[in-house]
Amino acid sequence: MKILASLILFAATSLLTNCSEPCNGHIEGTVLYFAESPTHQGQLVYANVLNKPNMGVQHRLMRDDKEYGTFPHIVIIQDPQNKFKGRRSVCFDEFKTLPRPANAKMDEPDIPWIEVTK
Repeated sequence: MKILASLILFAATSLLTNCSEPCNGHIEGTVLYFAESPTHQGQLVYANVLNKPNMGVQHRLMRDDKEYGTFPHIVIIQDPQNKFKGRRSVCFDEFKTLPRPANAKMDEPDIPWIEVTK
């Protein structure tokens, strides 16, 4: 019985560690959702920055005309190569601030746009 319990615990632990990607960077953000880039090249990552609060802004996000939630440190990460696709978190060290595109959503004027460089 102890062997069976140990095998189940090992299997559950290995499944959990396989589902989470490693954090390779000092700035960490929780991915809230993905959207198609306005240029149709890549995606936008809406993330709530966890450990660098002065980087993002508090904003109430709307999606499909419904409130998605209010989050304290939102940034929009431009991801033209889809390297963050399907992730639950985004970790990085260096980024550059981007100008807000002319075709960006009108109800998100204060959210900073960034591109991860490292």
